[in-house]
Amino acid sequence: MKIRIITVLSICTVILVWCNAGMGLFYSDGGKPEFVENIYGETIQLFGNGVYANNSMLKATTAKGSDLVMLLVSLGLLIATLKRDSGPKAKLLHGGLLVSILYYSATTAFGITYSRMFLLYLIAFSVAFFTFVLSMIDMNTTIEPVNKDRKYVGTAIFTIIAGCTALVWLMSILPTLFTDTPLDIIDISTTEPTFVIDIGLIFPTCLIGGIMLLKKKQAGYILSPVMLIFLAVIAVTVIGQSALQLYYGVVISIQQLIGYVVTFVAFGFIATIINTRFMLKCWPKG
Repeated sequence: MKIRIITVLSICTVILVWCNAGMGLFYSDGGKPEFVENIYGETIQLFGNGVYANNSMLKATTAKGSDLVMLLVSLGLLIATLKRDSGPKAKLLHGGLLVSILYYSATTAFGITYSRMFLLYLIAFSVAFFTFVLSMIDMNTTIEPVNKDRKYVGTAIFTIIAGCTALVWLMSILPTLFTDTPLDIIDISTTEPTFVIDIGLIFPTCLIGGIMLLKKKQAGYILSPVMLIFLAVIAVTVIGQSALQLYYGVVISIQQLIGYVVTFVAFGFIATIINTRFMLKCWPKG
């Protein structure tokens, strides 16, 4: 019964992503960019068109890049959902793709300027969240590593280090503590939800997953691969975001390119290799 609920909710999540990402990426109302002044007295260029009309050029193009990648990720989630009962690796892949979509849904619901899409964002976030919770409960009770006596120190340590990539946002946060100036990417927002989710949730989850894997705890064998899959998806997402920013002529500074883009892409690539080896060793036949 639980597996059937997970399947139904996963398919609902996929449909909601198609609706939200499809509208964000393709809908146009013919609007044009315009300039406004934010609460800090800075002049900000709004995208002016479609779902993201009232978001800055940076925020809108970033969101469109996420939409593009999530359309592909949702197809992967649909396939993983249909194959979920084939073994532990399929369940872990499903969980990793699901947490990626949950992350996307959260940043969309909390970070995008209010529009008529808000209720769909809210529903997508809620459905993805409870699907993920049920999926994690199911994996914790049904997945048992074949080679549990073997130590996976490398995977555990990399999971911890990879989680630290979330701390790159401190490059934007810390200077504001001493200069009393707004964040360099604040635009028309009052805060940045991505910082909260990455530093407050993603970083400690990777830390906990890595430590529990070092201690050979059951949760470590689930959290670590799921979070490494998530980091791999983030790498692809950052590439998609950068491509859309380039397409719309958004200028990215060298500091942002190296600190944000290169860091996430490099760690995501390495995460894919390490996680693939880990799962093949842990579940050679599953």
